[in-house]
Amino acid sequence: MKIALALSGGGARCLAQLGYIEILQERLGIEIAALSGSSGGAIATAFLAAGYTSSEILTILQTFPFHKIRFNIHRGTLFCHERLYGELRTLGITTFEACKIPIFITLTDYENSRTHYVHSGDLARAVLASSALLPLFCPIEFEGRHYIDGGITDNLPLSPLRDQPYFKVAINVNPPDVSRFGRGFLGNYKRACYMMLGANIAASIPLADHYVVIEGCQKFGILERRSFATIYELGKRRALEDIKVWEELCSKNF
Repeated sequence: MKIALALSGGGARCLAQLGYIEILQERLGIEIAALSGSSGGAIATAFLAAGYTSSEILTILQTFPFHKIRFNIHRGTLFCHERLYGELRTLGITTFEACKIPIFITLTDYENSRTHYVHSGDLARAVLASSALLPLFCPIEFEGRHYIDGGITDNLPLSPLRDQPYFKVAINVNPPDVSRFGRGFLGNYKRACYMMLGANIAASIPLADHYVVIEGCQKFGILERRSFATIYELGKRRALEDIKVWEELCSKNF
């Protein structure tokens, strides 16, 4: 069975997507024929399109030199992650044209808030731009314009997969639960952010032939590097729970 796969943003939570994908590929032989991703999902998407397996990506990210990200407070953000550009290219994240399958990365224009789905040119730079979440990370220049996190405007990017002739699957690692937030200032701020994110995602769900939301991801922060392996296993467990559903889908879509 071949699928076109859209991966939501979510920072470290996106490791759960990779765990889920491992089960689909190893247990059921499902083939990813096209990919689309935003933010953390764009990072996962790029490595998958470059030919890495899910488990290989986990290993890479566990040892990735995130320490090269530097403080950048004077530019209105906390960090600049542009120094990771060379690391990505060293790992084979070079150009869209070098990918083994079609891939789309979601960007948000820093100046006019428009959503862009890019599929050609410098993949490493597009990935950095798609994961530039304000106000944590500074905007990244891509082909003459500055862009920020693609998840701000489309965190479940199914739109660019519309013309792909494959069964369309979306994996969301941002369960729509705001009840865990308190009612103080910070709690209400987080609640509002997640409500906006939920509305963003909800608009894309009808475009999927099959939609997956991985519960439990909300327990982890988007920058929680120490929990990469735990989050990955969470995705694997969810996929095993869904295995009968997938066996039925495979029987209908071969």
